[in-house]
Amino acid sequence: MNYTGDKPLTVLMLVQSLPPLPAGGAEIQALRLGRELASLGIRVLFITPGVGRVKGKDTCDGMPVFRLHSPLNYLLDLLFVVKKKTARPVSKIEYDDTKETTDAITTPVNLGARLRYIVFFINAWFFLRKRKREIDIIHTHTIEWPAYVGALLSRLFGKKLVVKDSTMNGIFSILRYPAGERKRALIIQQAHFVAMTKVIKENFLKAGVPADRIHAIPNGIAPDGKMWQPLAGAARKVLFVGNLYQQPAKGVDILLKAWVTVQHTVPGASLYVAGDGELEAYKKYVSDLGIAGSVHFLGKQSDVTGLLLQCSLFVLPSRREGMPNALMEAMMRGVPCIATNISGCQDLIADQVNGLLVPVADVGRLAAAIVYMLEHPEAAAAMGAKARETVCRDFTIQLVAEKYAALYKSLVPSVNQTLVL
Repeated sequence: MNYTGDKPLTVLMLVQSLPPLPAGGAEIQALRLGRELASLGIRVLFITPGVGRVKGKDTCDGMPVFRLHSPLNYLLDLLFVVKKKTARPVSKIEYDDTKETTDAITTPVNLGARLRYIVFFINAWFFLRKRKREIDIIHTHTIEWPAYVGALLSRLFGKKLVVKDSTMNGIFSILRYPAGERKRALIIQQAHFVAMTKVIKENFLKAGVPADRIHAIPNGIAPDGKMWQPLAGAARKVLFVGNLYQQPAKGVDILLKAWVTVQHTVPGASLYVAGDGELEAYKKYVSDLGIAGSVHFLGKQSDVTGLLLQCSLFVLPSRREGMPNALMEAMMRGVPCIATNISGCQDLIADQVNGLLVPVADVGRLAAAIVYMLEHPEAAAAMGAKARETVCRDFTIQLVAEKYAALYKSLVPSVNQTLVL
């Protein structure tokens, strides 16, 4: 599918951050989508806050990026330079799911964050004012402050707005902002919504989003020929990939407690934990659990593909997700996978068909699933092969981009373009 016409349909992607600054799965997915849309003839621009020396116009993975920065940012920096420097709080590792909220973000948004998104809105207003004739659609990739800023710009400039919820309950998480109900009401008034999963769609409906403005479009990935093969001999390597600073979302404490059972049941098995975090604290935690000898913390890794090709099994014990890129990549390569039965994971995995699903925060069931996969390598490999079939059939970035292109075209049919299949 491609577009032909005199004026390219132009989409302004509004994201929280892009490399080389820290960026999450939603932003990486946005870049992936932008590249594929560009191949279909759709013009895509990114705007994001400029920080420090990372500001102005540049490119990221071949996509044009405007890192918005103005004298207001300097004033903001001066305002916060007077804050006393304090030590970074120690990350909490273990959570009690019976007493704590672990499946949603409930922390109120502080003054500093509020001032920063207000400054970004002002910068974005000036940016869009100069380009209001060329921009057709504003697309935000999280229901955090980008969705609110996008809704304000949409109303002020009369632009269509597309909002994707990158988590399973972002439409409720926005309520933790000051005047959260009003912010959510404005977003619902202005936007067409993308639901990656069934749970996200249900949450949109519960929040009052009209059904005809909800569009089911998953995340996507580009398949390649790098395929997983079962490890030779008796090697049993289990891999987790995720940001340890995102606890309790990633459920790392559940995995480590489950590993106590796995270590005793499957001698010689090793767990590899890849991701940024306070590794010394985690090393002490596993030492206290008595599993330090079989757990390896790798820190942040640039070559996740290499890790996937050298493992026996991928495990994602998350308490909440949108549609996890790490799980999607593991499945795409044919790696046997275990994940929790939550939004995103349950949309990718059919239990006992192309992977295993376990209840959230269930140490015993997670341990049993890992043991089963390690002790039944042929069954695990068969599920991995089915997983690759699933991703290559239903979750390619090309298919996802075509769905977005059709959505964009339906929102701005006046643009002089024709879809060519």
